[in-house]
Amino acid sequence: MNVNGVNGINKATSINSLYNTLYEGNVALNSMRLNKSFLPTNKAQGFHPLGGDALQYVNNIKSTSKDLSSSLKELTSGSAFAKKTMKSSNEEVLTANYTDGKSSNAKDVTVKVKETAAGQLNEGARMQSKNTFGGSGQNTFSIEVNGKKTDFSIDISSKDTNEDVQQKMADAINKADIGVNATVDVDSKSGISMLKLESADTGNDAKNKFAVTGDLAVKTGIDEVSRDARDAVYSVNGGADRTSKSNTVDLGGGLSATFNKASGEDVKISAVKDPAPAKAAVEKLVKNFNDLYIEGIKNSNDPKAENMSSKMLGISKTYAGSLSSIGIGFNNDGTMNIDTDKLNAAAESGKLEQFFTENSNRNYGFTNQLERFSNSVTQNTSNFVSRSTFGDSLTENFTYSGFGSLLQYNYFNIGSLFDYSY
Repeated sequence: MNVNGVNGINKATSINSLYNTLYEGNVALNSMRLNKSFLPTNKAQGFHPLGGDALQYVNNIKSTSKDLSSSLKELTSGSAFAKKTMKSSNEEVLTANYTDGKSSNAKDVTVKVKETAAGQLNEGARMQSKNTFGGSGQNTFSIEVNGKKTDFSIDISSKDTNEDVQQKMADAINKADIGVNATVDVDSKSGISMLKLESADTGNDAKNKFAVTGDLAVKTGIDEVSRDARDAVYSVNGGADRTSKSNTVDLGGGLSATFNKASGEDVKISAVKDPAPAKAAVEKLVKNFNDLYIEGIKNSNDPKAENMSSKMLGISKTYAGSLSSIGIGFNNDGTMNIDTDKLNAAAESGKLEQFFTENSNRNYGFTNQLERFSNSVTQNTSNFVSRSTFGDSLTENFTYSGFGSLLQYNYFNIGSLFDYSY
C-alpha cells in the first residue's frame, strides 16, 4: 500500500491494518483522506453520537489549537503592534499615509497648504428648472480641449424644460469622454438648476483648460470660466513653496499627503502606531478560542474533552477583569465576545499592547498560559480524546492506547492524516 497520496480507504480496510501499515511503511505521510464509509455511521454500529465522525473531531481540535497558538503569537511577538500610520492634526485640511513597507521610516512633518490643485470650472446660468426652455429642433455648441474641438448637437423639443436641456447637454459631454465632466445641480427648494463643467484632472496644464462656444452654450451660460485651472501650493517644515498638479503629493520617505482644502495654519503629521492590525489579531484570537472551546462542549460525553474546555475557561476567567478592560468579555456559556468601543480605546491608548506584552513575559500570564495550553492540545492530542469518543470503532486487535500512540507519533504529518473529505 502506497501511503502517499491516498484518496480513500474502503470498508474492508480495518483500523488495525491502517495502523500497522503506517508503522511498517516508514514513509513520510504527506496527505491522507479517509472515506466516510471507513467508520460506522450510527450508534447501532458503535459510533459515538458526536453529530460527525470521531476523526473529524480529532482533526478539529488539532487544527483549531494550532490556529489559537498562531493568533496568540501574533500578539505576543509584537508584530500586530509594529505597523505605523500617519495622523494629521487637522484632517479637514489634509490626510496622510505611508506606503506599504515604509512605516519604519516614519518621522513627524509639518505642512502648510496654501492652495489646493483644481481644474477649470465653468458654472452655467441659474435657471428655473421646470420652465420650458423655448425653441425646438437641433441646437449646437462646441468644446475645445488642448487644441482639439468637439462639436455637439442637441435635439430639443418644445416641451423640454431648462433642466431637461441641461441634462441632455451633460449626457452628451460625458459620453464624448473629452476630459471634461458635466453635472446638473438642482435645488428642489428654490427650483433652480445649473449646468456645471469641470476638467477631469487638476493642475495648471493645457489639458485641463477648455473653451465652450456656440448658441446653446451662451443660452445656458456655460461659455464663461468660473475658476481657472491651478496647481496646489504648499510648504514642508517651513521651507520654500512647492507646487503640484495633484492634491496628493509625495513628501519623501514613503510619506504622502492628500490636500482637502487651503489653510493658513501649519498641519502636523505625526507617526503613530496603527491600531487596525492589533484589533484584527484580537478578533482572530477570540474566534479561535471560541472554536476550540466549543469543540470540547460539543463532545461533553468525553471527560477529557470536558476537561479541555474547563481548563480554557479557568485560564480566561482568572483574567476576566483585565480582559474586560481591553474589550474582551464572556457570554453565559463561557465563550468570549468583544466590546468594540473598549477594544478601540485600548488599542488607541496602548493598553492593548501593554496587556499582551506583560502577560506573555510572566510565567503565569494569560497569554503565556493559554499558549502553553494550545500547544499541549496540538502536540498531545490524545490527552484530550477518550476512547468513549470512538465508541465501538476501536475493536478487535486495535486498542485505544495504540490509537493514542498514533496521535502522538510525530514522524507523520498527523495534521493532514485527519484532514479528510468525502
